[in-house]
Amino acid sequence: MTTPTRKRATAAAAVLGTAALVSAFAAPAGAAVLSPSFIEPTAGAKQINLVGFNDFHGRFLDADLFAATVLQAQQGFGEENSLVISNGDAVGASLFESSIQQDQPTIDVLNTMGVDVWTQGNHEFDQGIDDATGRLASATNGPDLAANVTLADGSYPFDTHAIFEVNGLKVAVIGAVTEETSALVSPDGIEGVTFGDPVEGVNKVAAELTASKAADVIIASYHEGAPLDDAPIADNEQSDTFRHIVEDTAPEVDAIFNAHTHRQYAYDAPNGASTRPVIQAGQYAENIAQVALTVDASGNVTKSDSSIVPTLEAVPEALESDPRIAEIRTIRDAAVAEADVLGAEVVGTQTGDLSRGKEYEPGSLVVAEDGTTSGGIVTTADNRAEESSLGGIISQSMLETVAATGRDVDAAIMNPGGLRADLLDDDGQITYKEAATVIPFANNLSVVSLKGVDVKNVLEEQWQLTADGEVPSRPYLQLGLSDNFTYVFDSSRPRMDRIVGLSIDDEPVQPDETYNLVMPTFLAAGGDNFHSLANNVGVQDTGLIDLDAFVSWIRSETSASPEGVTPDLKRNGFEILGLPENNTFVAGETYTLTVSKFNLTSLGFTQNLSIVGWIGQMELGAQTVDLSTPNRVEFTFTLSENGIANSSESRLAFLASQSGAVASLPVIVPPMVEPTPTPTPTATTEPTATAEPTPTASATAAPVPTATSPAADGGSLATTGSDENAMFAAIAGALALLVAGGAAMLLRRRAGSDA
Repeated sequence: MTTPTRKRATAAAAVLGTAALVSAFAAPAGAAVLSPSFIEPTAGAKQINLVGFNDFHGRFLDADLFAATVLQAQQGFGEENSLVISNGDAVGASLFESSIQQDQPTIDVLNTMGVDVWTQGNHEFDQGIDDATGRLASATNGPDLAANVTLADGSYPFDTHAIFEVNGLKVAVIGAVTEETSALVSPDGIEGVTFGDPVEGVNKVAAELTASKAADVIIASYHEGAPLDDAPIADNEQSDTFRHIVEDTAPEVDAIFNAHTHRQYAYDAPNGASTRPVIQAGQYAENIAQVALTVDASGNVTKSDSSIVPTLEAVPEALESDPRIAEIRTIRDAAVAEADVLGAEVVGTQTGDLSRGKEYEPGSLVVAEDGTTSGGIVTTADNRAEESSLGGIISQSMLETVAATGRDVDAAIMNPGGLRADLLDDDGQITYKEAATVIPFANNLSVVSLKGVDVKNVLEEQWQLTADGEVPSRPYLQLGLSDNFTYVFDSSRPRMDRIVGLSIDDEPVQPDETYNLVMPTFLAAGGDNFHSLANNVGVQDTGLIDLDAFVSWIRSETSASPEGVTPDLKRNGFEILGLPENNTFVAGETYTLTVSKFNLTSLGFTQNLSIVGWIGQMELGAQTVDLSTPNRVEFTFTLSENGIANSSESRLAFLASQSGAVASLPVIVPPMVEPTPTPTPTATTEPTATAEPTPTASATAAPVPTATSPAADGGSLATTGSDENAMFAAIAGALALLVAGGAAMLLRRRAGSDA
């Protein structure tokens, strides 16, 4: 088989125009058209065959199968009557075999496969605008599109659209990337670049194309999409972002491809009096999104067919002789061989899986008598809203590695999106490739100096808002924290008032003191909507690459102990609901506190079976965890007048008895003061006026400073303590009696004990 001539494309960075007409086919509005089959052409009809894919992310190991799927989808229509569209994130967050070679193998196989047009995704900007417009754009065989990306002078660094001749028709493809890109890549690399509203970007181009009658059909390729797989369109339109795409994209647009959210769906969505296809193929070369548009003699789209087609499990015999398949296999095999050489070195050992947060099928986990978990059917492999053992390990490695250089550092934080794979204990060894697969972005490590009030606000911003005040598609992102960085939160409180306790090295975080936090440059520049990092009082680039630092730390851990890297089973943050105003408890009163979020969800996490509590010197007892609500217990108690030390400031503390995680924060317990007795009148004197009782301490005590209202005298933010906190020294013996193996539980993970 000879390689067919590709379609001729005309691209423009300036906005042009077309006479595309509104789609006129009449499928039921909002109908789902998800199908697993290739679309067959309609005999005698004039059709345009569109083959799209998204979020490929360097998954080229089965590129021959994926290419065969793309080629097979074109066979009935003919390649000259088809367009192949990459809808963004073709590269970035890639497999090690691709990332170690700057994704060149991925670009090579996609070029060979015959991608006609490349919409930009947020990951195309991972190494900055210069890399995206330079190295990457020069490597792709086809126009690179982004109609909503502009430079400081208002110019477009990419083509806004491209026009192709397909089956005798002029077909325009307009590309746009998610508006969230500025928060998803390092801001330092995109300085002066604006990521506008993608719908506005598409509509501007569509209007100009319509006015100039430059095309017969318009396709929108959005690197943005809906949050749910194959759900009714009304459910997905609960997302403002997706509803904006569906309802506000100009009616002249005949078909809409989506991406970014890694979902599978295909709709005939309302478009005025008719409908149009809205489709996304999922992720990682698992499927293609095929759309066939039927066009009448006047150039009107009269019908559409859509299908999500899974990647073939074998190359069809008819395609085995296609030279493109052979070339793709050659590219893949050479890249894998090179990556094997680069990544085979064993850098250390591990005991136990270190993984990202998970979601499990209810009832599938097995919990042993000691709280050890096993089994479990994972339904979400990367739950970025959950604290993870891997996030804690990476943060600890950053802190210890930078501290070893002699820099003054206090704690470390890691963004969950920077963790792209689990570090599984399949053979007890960690290779360079495995480490690189976990953190593939090659960020430098920075030391960011922040006042305590902004340290607290960074944690508040885990509840996400964009710079424009919008809730992004991931409304909560759980930061990974080093061992010594702990906190208590209350998610029911208003935004920026949810962190109620915060400590570093067991000491309360002081609002006016400066703390030096280690983090990747992505975070240091305010990535992932952690805006308070911009309030820093200094940023230092350590010159260390995150991967190099991680590998060095793994070597050090392995050198110190044959066990090497061990899982971090303790959560850094607990939730406590029901705290009284200003954390002030009154003796004699009854309180109910809900303690939750004391378990991790990582692979092999420890299920805590009881939670032990204290307030001051008063034990609140041990609450058994009901496995039907495995991450929540309630404490109801009446505060004893004799159970609190003479000092009005005490600690509220909870110990998760299996994992050894501890949360504590200072509370106020005013001492009881007896009121002045009222004199008793006598028969020989007039009754005296009743004396006012002397105010009790609870009525006169100044409000305790809270995390959102630092004391004027520099009072501390409310604090949590780790399991080495001095406050527990006096009750260590009691813990040993209350909790089997309690003494061992109070020991920190060995790797963090010297930090």
